[in-house]
Amino acid sequence: MAIALNNTIQNIRFRFVNGPAGQFFQWWWEELRNALPARLRVRMQYAQRRVLVQMGAGEIALSIDNAAAIQSLDTLATDQDAQLQHQRIRELLQQHELTEVNRDLLLPEAVVLRTEVVMPLAAEANLRQALAYEMDRHTPYQAEDVFYNWRILSRDRESGQLHFELYVTPREPVEKHIELLKRLGLAPTGVDVAVRDQPLGINLLPEALRYRIVNQQARLNWIIGAASAFLMIFVMMQSLWLREHQVQVINEAIDAVRAEALTVQQIRKQIEDANQAAGFLQERKLENGYKVEVLAELTRVLPGGTYLDRLSMQAETTQMQGKSANAQSLIELINDSPYFENASFRGPTRLDNRSRKEIFDLSANNTQQDVR
Repeated sequence: MAIALNNTIQNIRFRFVNGPAGQFFQWWWEELRNALPARLRVRMQYAQRRVLVQMGAGEIALSIDNAAAIQSLDTLATDQDAQLQHQRIRELLQQHELTEVNRDLLLPEAVVLRTEVVMPLAAEANLRQALAYEMDRHTPYQAEDVFYNWRILSRDRESGQLHFELYVTPREPVEKHIELLKRLGLAPTGVDVAVRDQPLGINLLPEALRYRIVNQQARLNWIIGAASAFLMIFVMMQSLWLREHQVQVINEAIDAVRAEALTVQQIRKQIEDANQAAGFLQERKLENGYKVEVLAELTRVLPGGTYLDRLSMQAETTQMQGKSANAQSLIELINDSPYFENASFRGPTRLDNRSRKEIFDLSANNTQQDVR
C-alpha cells in the first residue's frame, strides 16, 4: 500500500515538473532570481553552500562548494581518536557556519561505473523501479548491491525513447565510508561523483539513507515570508470586498430613491466613500513601499556577519534586534544612513555562546516619515 502510494506521488510530481506548469515555474524562478540585486544573489548563493567530503588513504578532506568555486577547508587523519576528531569537526563547522548545510560524500570517478542506457519514455515516471528490475542487463551488478542514479540526456518523443546516463557504484564500500562519517558527526545528505575535480551534481544515495539537515534560519524565513504573503492577500481581499460592498449599497440606494434630491446627495456621499475605500489599497502599497526602501537600506548598511531576529518599523522609530560580529560598529553605520539618526542601544550587548556573536537591541529615529 505504501509503495503504491509513493509511486503515485512520484508519478504526479514527475508529470508536474516536466509538464507546462513545471517548466513555467522553473523559468519564472530563474527570471526572478536574475532580477534580484547582486548582493541578495550572493547571499542566496551563500545560503546554498554545501560541505564536500572526500575519503583518501588514511585521511578525510573537507571542502566548501559555494556553487562558484570549491574552497579547501581542512584535512583530517582517520587513525586519530574518533571523539577528538568529532569535536574538531564540530568546531570547524561552527566556525565557518556550516552546521546547517548539506554534506555530500564525493566519490572518485574511478569507482563509479557510467553507462548510457535507452529505455521506453513511459518508464521515466517509475525509472528507479524499472532500473532495479533491469540492473543486471546494463551493469555487472544486481540492484541490491549498488547505489545508483542517472542524468537525462534526451527525450525522443517521436520514437518514445528516453536516453540517459546511468551512474552505479558498489554499495558496501560506500556504506563503510558513511558509517565512519556518522561516527565523526559528518553523516552525509548525499553521495556525489567528482568529475575533473568538480561534483557532478547527482545523488547516488537513496532517499531512505539520506541524513536530513534542518536549516532553522531558512525555515524561519519561509514562515515569515508565508505569513507576510498571507497578510498581504488578506488585506487586498478585504479591500476588494469593502469596495464591492459599498458599490452594492450605492446601487440599491439609487434604485430606491432616485427621485428625491436629498437621497441623491446621500448617494453622492456614499460614492465618495467608495472611492476612498478603493484608494485604501493604493495608500497601503505606498506605505509598504517606504518600508521596503527602509528594509533595502538596512540590507545595504548592515555588514556581513550581522543578521536580524526582529525588526519593528514604527512611524517615528525603527527597532532592530539581532546578532553581529561587531555590534558596536552598527551605531556609526546606522547614523551614516540618510534614513536614520540618533541610533543607540536600548540595552547592553551580550555574547551568544552558540554563534559567538554579540546580541544587540538597537533603536534609531526615522528621518523620512512622509510615505506619500
